[in-house]
Amino acid sequence: MNEKSLGREWALEAEKLLLSLRDIVGADILLTEDGRGLAEINILAEGNRPPKQIVRDVRSALRAEYQVDVDYRKISVAQRRETGSDTAYPGQAGPSVLSLPAAQVQEEPLATRLRFEGVSVNILPSACRVQVELSLDERQAVGESVGPNSARQLPLLVGEATLEALSKFLDTDCALSLADLRVLPLGDEEVVLALVRLHKDRSEKTLAGSAPVGSNLQQSVVYATLNALNRVLGRLRFREPVEYELRPTSMF
Repeated sequence: MNEKSLGREWALEAEKLLLSLRDIVGADILLTEDGRGLAEINILAEGNRPPKQIVRDVRSALRAEYQVDVDYRKISVAQRRETGSDTAYPGQAGPSVLSLPAAQVQEEPLATRLRFEGVSVNILPSACRVQVELSLDERQAVGESVGPNSARQLPLLVGEATLEALSKFLDTDCALSLADLRVLPLGDEEVVLALVRLHKDRSEKTLAGSAPVGSNLQQSVVYATLNALNRVLGRLRFREPVEYELRPTSMF
């Protein structure tokens, strides 16, 4: 969707989406005079999360749901904090509101910009252990899966390890599981197809992703698994940086 052809109906839907994000209690999307372009987004938030993270969440959600890449300078955040918190104004009764103009928010990488760092396969006497490492900004997480040592099981183990690594970046209100993973011929090539189940808010959604098989099958499995989640990552809650697991010294 192009930012210059949005419309009021889209704005109302997008406001509902933003209200579903963490700590956001108010959202107002203003359009340009012709009603078809985005002028600015005003956000009212509660809690003590940095406004930069809230702006990041807004941009991630709009990009994932509507493929609209919003300039961070169009987003303004007003933050309401209860009296008694360290950041409330001294002596003020009731909640305080701290406003941050969009121009003061420095652009940050989107939370959904995950990077694949590596995969390791360790053949044990009676099993196979796979570890997949992902990174988000400067943080790393390693997921592990152990199972039978067979050509059929190896791609499944890689997919499961990928989801475990990704889960370490996400909040605990959702869970990921691998429903199935196949390597299938398509034309003159082979393609990895991954089915991922997202469990969130007492509901379950099945997502599909794919990736062509290149020179490294394990890497292609990781890409297909992550591809299944591309459209929903912007709407999921990510853990605060202090909660991330530190990267181990060695994969094994």
